[in-house]
Amino acid sequence: MRKRYNNKQIEDWATIAVKDSLSMTDTLSQFIKENDKTPSWDGEVLIYKSNRTDKKDIIGKVTVQVKGEMADNINREECSFSVDMADLVNYKNDGGTIYFVVLINKNNPSKRKVFYDALTPLKIGNYIEGHKNQNSRVIKLKRLPGDKYSNQTIFYNFYQDSKKQHSFSNIPPIKLRTLSSNDIVEITSSLTIFLPKKKLPSPIQTFLNNEVYWYAKIANSPILHPVELCSVMSVVSKDGFPPIIVNGDRYDNYMSETQTKDDITIRFGESTTLVFIKNGRGAKLDYKLTGLLSNRIKDLNFIISILETGVIVFGENKKVDLGEMVAETPFDIVSAKKELESYKRIDQFWKSLHVEADFDIGNIDSNSSLEELFLLMKSINGKQAIHINLDGEHTGYLLHKSMSNFQILLFLDAVDKKKSLYNVYNFFDYKGIFKVARGNTEYFASHYSVLSPDDYIELSNIDLSKMLPSYKDLNDRDVNIFEAANYDLLNLLFAYDKHTDHPIEILNTAKEIASWLLNESADNLHAEIKMINYLQTIKRVRELTTEENRKLYEIAENENSSLMFKLGANLLLENYKVARIQFEQLCEQDKEAFISFPIYKFWK
Repeated sequence: MRKRYNNKQIEDWATIAVKDSLSMTDTLSQFIKENDKTPSWDGEVLIYKSNRTDKKDIIGKVTVQVKGEMADNINREECSFSVDMADLVNYKNDGGTIYFVVLINKNNPSKRKVFYDALTPLKIGNYIEGHKNQNSRVIKLKRLPGDKYSNQTIFYNFYQDSKKQHSFSNIPPIKLRTLSSNDIVEITSSLTIFLPKKKLPSPIQTFLNNEVYWYAKIANSPILHPVELCSVMSVVSKDGFPPIIVNGDRYDNYMSETQTKDDITIRFGESTTLVFIKNGRGAKLDYKLTGLLSNRIKDLNFIISILETGVIVFGENKKVDLGEMVAETPFDIVSAKKELESYKRIDQFWKSLHVEADFDIGNIDSNSSLEELFLLMKSINGKQAIHINLDGEHTGYLLHKSMSNFQILLFLDAVDKKKSLYNVYNFFDYKGIFKVARGNTEYFASHYSVLSPDDYIELSNIDLSKMLPSYKDLNDRDVNIFEAANYDLLNLLFAYDKHTDHPIEILNTAKEIASWLLNESADNLHAEIKMINYLQTIKRVRELTTEENRKLYEIAENENSSLMFKLGANLLLENYKVARIQFEQLCEQDKEAFISFPIYKFWK
């Protein structure tokens, strides 16, 4: 049978636990009595400038209330407790109090955990607002940190905030939306953090571990005015989020807001969130890098600027000063800056390869993959030869290389085959001459002539703007380039038809090449082939005009046209019954060939 404990025992244990926690600090001196009968309060804590406890070193005092409660589970981070409304009103009128609740293990009273709520006038006002007719309110308390520095930080900042808020204890905090832009000089907050010697500051952890209050400097007013925590963002969200400026850098469309019944979350970019708790428990900052490279660059630049300056400017003149922020867990700005520069170099590397998509660096699956990327960056386009194991006797190789969401095509040019040393080139920047063989004919070809339809879809480093110029550059060298270009045109159409999103860049490139062949290839290609391929490209975008259909009709009715050409023309004219008859007239080999052409897409 579980033993019952009387109220005096419970209150004594609770008071002892709080006194033990505070006695470990250097700048706090507690005067708390066991079983104190003073209404609403159980004692006070003096705050000193240092570990010297001279009268002249007293900064101020904070009143406290201590409660004890028996519990089965004391290993929590938060707990709730019901407080009389009359006590809350007394605390508010007196400038606030720090409220302690000690959970005592029912089976072993020697095990106790201390929880606290720093009840500033502003926070008490949030508890009371809309509930004045109730006899009590439930407050939420969090675990009291176990180290002396955190406890000194709690008391010092509570004292400073309570002083600023006390004269406004019976006045609701300012709602910023009620003020004009000329009224607000600045929005500011500040924190003083006690740390061991040689501890580096961490602004991020400061926001996570401490309660932050905001104050407005009002024009023609000598004092700071408490600001409703959640309304700090109302000044910028009233007419939509304006651009923000941090350390001179402008961020457009960088903010978003999410509201719940308990808090408002402001997101900066993809990585940084600032949470304002509606019950007055402060603001919390969180930061987690996203996977996409462009977001990492922008977000890391943003958070470094925030940490260095502590100031955000919303729109033209809404300045928010985050104050001096330090905490126990260090944030290494030097390392962060090096990381940012590394991301920028990676970004420039992909741009130099004509990659327009966003690199998902968060999907690099290992450190070795990153090392491989950095090696490629150092060696690309012949900067330095690297060792690659390849089987074969050729002097050059094509290499399809996957990196996260990118697939790139590289050309390996042998420097020393015995030592397996190769220069690595972005394939589309390689200056060498290519030849391709089709049938019994070998001829000069564009880089693009070695690509498959899937390459046009999958390769990240393909630059289609250079495709047509690559044929024009070879025009004087080999007239067969027109045949190669026509073959590549068909591959482009295959790629376009295969891709469910219909990438318009592929079709635009196909149209450019089809138009060039139609106008410039002279007698090097059949006129019917040029016209049918040009019009089948156009028909993928829009209906053909009367004049365009007339040209197809001329091919379909021309006695000298081959049956294959007539079939293609009728298919584009949507003369499906005639097309069916003509198809059946083809030999089996030509049937298979026609089915393999991209024009077969229009068959119904």
